[in-house]
Amino acid sequence: FEASGAAVVADLLEDAAPITCENFWAGIAEPVTQDLHHGGETGPEMWCFVPPPSEELPYENSTVFPEHGDILYYHYRQPPTRDGVMVYDIGIYWDRGQSKLRQGWIPGNLFAQIRGREQWQVLRQEAGRLLTEGTGTVTLRRRT
Repeated sequence: FEASGAAVVADLLEDAAPITCENFWAGIAEPVTQDLHHGGETGPEMWCFVPPPSEELPYENSTVFPEHGDILYYHYRQPPTRDGVMVYDIGIYWDRGQSKLRQGWIPGNLFAQIRGREQWQVLRQEAGRLLTEGTGTVTLRRRT
């Protein structure tokens, strides 16, 4: 999280969502910096766009009810009123949430998890920052 310098580490669920993980890793082969937003409709979620995958993703390990620390990879077509473009983003949940937007339920591939109360506390602090300060910035990268 660029504003605070805080970092969290997510474990990829490569056995449960191998295609999603492979495409996510490829998308952040070089660090990716994006605007970070708070999920207005989905509740306790922070989200950012990610690079498009190199192939069409299946729904694997999908859910509409994420838990603390879950990271969901969303890939869906915007409704026709928005020209039907594909959207690729991740949702980072800092508490129990749900993936329902105005257009309905949007399943996301549960492909990573941030574990542990200390890291969840960091997520909550960053979510509070987004709610009070507006859009933030996040950098996604492999841990070295």
